[in-house]
Amino acid sequence: MQFRRYLTRCSATAAVAVLGFSPVWPAAAASASAVGIAAGANLEGVSVYDTADVLNDEKIKDAMAGIDFNEPTKVAVFSREGKNSDDINTETLTFARDAHPEWISQDPEDYGDYWADGYFIIMLSVEGPGDGQIGTYFGEDRKVSTGQMESIHKAGYEDFNLSRWTDGVIAVGAKGAKIMNRPWYKNPALWITTGVAGGAAGVTGLVAFGIRASRRKEFAAHLDSGREHLGNVSMDLDATELSARTLPSGSRHAADLERRFADFMVDYRSLFTRQQELEAATKKTRSSTSGVARSKDFNDTAQQLDATDDAIIAAAALYTRSATWQDAWRAQAAPILEDLEELPQLLDDTDKKLGPAGSALRSFAATAQQEVQDIGTDLAAQAIDVDTALDRLSELRKQLTERLEAYATARIGAYAKSKAEEKEMRESMRQQRYAATGSRGGGSILDVTSPAELFWRVGAFNIGYHSAVSAVDSSRQAASSSSGVSSGYSGGGSFSGAGGSSRF
Repeated sequence: MQFRRYLTRCSATAAVAVLGFSPVWPAAAASASAVGIAAGANLEGVSVYDTADVLNDEKIKDAMAGIDFNEPTKVAVFSREGKNSDDINTETLTFARDAHPEWISQDPEDYGDYWADGYFIIMLSVEGPGDGQIGTYFGEDRKVSTGQMESIHKAGYEDFNLSRWTDGVIAVGAKGAKIMNRPWYKNPALWITTGVAGGAAGVTGLVAFGIRASRRKEFAAHLDSGREHLGNVSMDLDATELSARTLPSGSRHAADLERRFADFMVDYRSLFTRQQELEAATKKTRSSTSGVARSKDFNDTAQQLDATDDAIIAAAALYTRSATWQDAWRAQAAPILEDLEELPQLLDDTDKKLGPAGSALRSFAATAQQEVQDIGTDLAAQAIDVDTALDRLSELRKQLTERLEAYATARIGAYAKSKAEEKEMRESMRQQRYAATGSRGGGSILDVTSPAELFWRVGAFNIGYHSAVSAVDSSRQAASSSSGVSSGYSGGGSFSGAGGSSRF
């Protein structure tokens, strides 16, 4: 029983992974499905327990006898008089335990925690004219997804709202019969506009083809980008080697770059071999997940080297006061100045009631730009050395990062409505923050030698926040349009049989 349940879950997961089409039936299939009555195959019996006295037992049994179930199924229908506050999942379980223990699995491995295999139980709770709840419950070998269960329930809503209780139960039964254990090739998601689109193999092939084509495209993009970065490194190699030899000893920032240069040369030589391997990769390799990962790693490494040689050349210009030292300094100041320029837009887009976090950023923006200018002036006058200038820039960027972190907490707290949403937003912003570090460079020594998490760029913050808001909005939209099916059994102990209920 446990192993079969595992296989059922695996099959469902595999089906979801493969099928990604909009459910549009061919005309002939749509006509047949609308009837919902076929040869009456696989029905092993219908039992009706109409304690609410609202159902026509014979009509239900006759109708069910004409419905084709995909696999042998026992149908049990139970009606009761209820009220709005009733938990009908628990009411159904109680009724089964008291009067129909055969509805509950007797398999020793199940410990009475599941509905019996082969069962499809329909529970109707009538609260008044056109008002009540409908529940459906399934043996583990018949269970359906929450979305499918909702569609089963909705099949009866129109009749139930008109107090046509019997017709509603029949509609629910017919819909459930169509969905339970439906062969994958009968899934309407397989059909596109009209016709079978080449059959199941064709549909699966189309999906697989699309995935493979997308991977090949990604593989090629990474390879092209990495090839371009490696070309830049090759063109600058002589200048990089010369610059590395002129870096002064005793300087912490220069020492960091010297250590990186040793690794730089090892990686540089290995990249040509990796490039040749990628260029010679077969179509199969280019279509694989591992192939895409290898091409991405090639691109990331080449991009890193391209940034590192720029930083080494800039550092040599600064420390030796060459003719290009001022350009090199502008490259060091550029990241913080770009961030400061983007801050007003970031602050203007927010609610000014966020408190101290917003005020701290505004105050910082007003003073930091002058500090950057003062550092450059002191360096030009040789009042400070290169290491001191870089340290002061680093401190400014760390201060900005600290204020952005506090600001992120304030904005997340103002937008999120729950701890789960806060967590979702933090994770989304974290991913964008570190993703942005991959494109660092442009001669910035600090960006090459500092840990990725040390500096948070304002642009990355902005993109990350909007991404986080979008993620939460999508979650809220999904929740608002999600199934109205209620599952679980209050007071049912460890019982976890498949099924749930909804209101109509």
